Amino acid sequence: MNILDMATESLQKAIKTVVDSIKGTVDSIKGTVDSTKVSVDSISTQIANKNTGKVLKSKTFTSNGTFTVPAGVTEVYITGGGGGGGGAAWGNAGRNSGTSGGVTSFGNLVSLSGGSGADVYKTQFAASSGGPGGSEGGCHGTSNGGDGGSAGFYSGGTGFNSTGQARASSGAYCSGGGGQAGGGGGGAGDFVFRKNVTVTPGSSYVITIGKGGAGGSGYSSGTPEGNIYAGNGGNGILTVDWWE
Repeated sequence: MNILDMATESLQKAIKTVVDSIKGTVDSIKGTVDSTKVSVDSISTQIANKNTGKVLKSKTFTSNGTFTVPAGVTEVYITGGGGGGGGAAWGNAGRNSGTSGGVTSFGNLVSLSGGSGADVYKTQFAASSGGPGGSEGGCHGTSNGGDGGSAGFYSGGTGFNSTGQARASSGAYCSGGGGQAGGGGGGAGDFVFRKNVTVTPGSSYVITIGKGGAGGSGYSSGTPEGNIYAGNGGNGILTVDWWE
C-alpha cells in the first residue's frame, strides 16, 4: 500500500502547502536571477559601447570655431552657455541700460540664449540680481546696484554704489554684469551641463560663442567719480566632451 494512501486528508493538505511554498520560493529566486542577468547584460553592453579601450576627450571654445566629429563618434556632451547681459547704470544726471548677451550655439543642434541687459527704466523699489536664463535684475530704488545673474559654475558681477567705486564688476563666463548706482544686474545666459547630442561621424559643426552684453554708463552729479559704469556681461563658453 502506498504511504500517501495511508495519510489522512489533513496530512496530505499540509504536505501540499509545504510543496507549494517551496515552489513559490524557487520561482521567486528564478525571477531575481533573471532580473540580475538583464542588469548585468545591460551594464556589459554600456561598457562595450562606451568605455572599453576608449578615452574621454574634451575641447573648450571661448571664441568662434569649428568642431569636426572624429570617426566612429556618434554622440557628444555639451556644457556651456550664452553670453551674460550687461548691468544698468542709474545716475541722476545720465543713465543707460545694459545690452543683452549673444547666443552660443553648436551647429543647428544646440542654441543657448544670452542673458538680458538690465533695463534702467524698469522701476522697482530695490535693485535685484539678474536671474539665470535671461532675466535682468531690478532697476533704481536704492543706491546700490544689483548683482549680475550667475550661470552654471560662474558668478555674476557685483553691483556697486557710485560713491564707493566708479565701475561695477563684470560677470564671469555666461554671467551678468553688476549694476551701478541703483541699476539692475544683467541676466545670465542659458546654461546646460553635459547635454547629450547625437552627431554624425566626420561632420563639421560651426561653434558660435555669444559675446557678453555691454554695461551701461551714466553720470552722477556730486560724486567724486562723475562718470559711472555698470559691469559687462561675461562672454559665453562651450565645452565638447566625447569618447574616442
